Amino acid sequence: MTAILDVPADAEWWRLDEGALWEAGEQIEARRRADYVRLVDVVAELWGRSARSKDDLSAIVAGLMAKWRVTRSEAKDLVRHAELFQRAGIRRAAHEGVLSKQHLTVIDKTLAEAPEGDRDRVEAELVEKAAGFDGATLRTMGQRILQLLDQDGKAPDDRELAEPKRELHLASRKDGSVVFRGKVDPETGATWAALIDPLAKPTSAGDTRTTAERQGDALAEIIEMASASEDLPAAGGERPHLALTMSLKDFQEQRGTGDVEGMGPMDAASVRRIGCDSKVMRVVLGAKSEPLDIGRASRTIPNQIRRALIIRDKGCAFPGCLRRPRQCHAHHAVHWAQGGPTSLDNLVLVCGMHHRLMHHSRWTVQVVEGRPQFTAPGQANPATE
Repeated sequence: MTAILDVPADAEWWRLDEGALWEAGEQIEARRRADYVRLVDVVAELWGRSARSKDDLSAIVAGLMAKWRVTRSEAKDLVRHAELFQRAGIRRAAHEGVLSKQHLTVIDKTLAEAPEGDRDRVEAELVEKAAGFDGATLRTMGQRILQLLDQDGKAPDDRELAEPKRELHLASRKDGSVVFRGKVDPETGATWAALIDPLAKPTSAGDTRTTAERQGDALAEIIEMASASEDLPAAGGERPHLALTMSLKDFQEQRGTGDVEGMGPMDAASVRRIGCDSKVMRVVLGAKSEPLDIGRASRTIPNQIRRALIIRDKGCAFPGCLRRPRQCHAHHAVHWAQGGPTSLDNLVLVCGMHHRLMHHSRWTVQVVEGRPQFTAPGQANPATE
């Protein structure tokens, strides 16, 4: 095991060159692993003095939480790793500095899923691989080993195939956002992943969204595409739609909130964004908010103009964005609520992410000589130069 560098707590790191800093960090990490192994040794001794019953497990976990001020999850990990130390190969590798806490967690979970007769082989393979790979990579290797041991997996019975288990729980928050949890069967999950993947790719080299944010935006695009499908079933004689109710004055002045049918309030700026390229219905409300007149539903962007936009912009017109036309909205440079016409010289194709940027930031766009010109916050407007 690498010798531990005695680095004082108040070390003046600025005095060290880059090579010395890397070496110090490496040795501190070795010390951290060694300290964790000693901690597991202590828990293994405590655990070995009990009968290892369910009550003993609850007692030692509670004791670790109270005396060492660790979380329940950390306490359970310590006990599981102490159990692993009964396997001589694992304990020896841990004491040699080969295994980190993450390695031990991966090995524990993989051995628990491996057939009992194969566990010694699986252990040897994982301990050997751990010397050259981090915990995340070792987890992938462990999954691959399990697949090779049981390539067919658990055979689904007829009931599982006929009635796959799928659940979706939705909850609306006070701000109008929706949280959800659920599960789907493997076939649906694979299809969902195949839909998400191409839509969740970065739009350009300057896309700063995290993977989770890009996947969330991709899910929103999939829902939007599905809502436009002609195959959706009718509800009450019409296809599903999003119904927003708001006074015209509030809508024009971007104040107050609109009411989203079935979900609650939505801020005025978001209502205006949705109204940019949607199917809308005119509803005139009286002084007591009673509907006085309901007009026919119509699209704000006629199909002929949308086709012309696609020919001109060929996709999202925002600089550097590669989103295709079917993933884009038609954005009014001057909003129609402010008198902006629904015409080519006032419209531009933008993807969902950049449509939100145009409505909820100080970015602006104008069509100059037949081409969209975007202006970042603080930059001069090209149309006025």
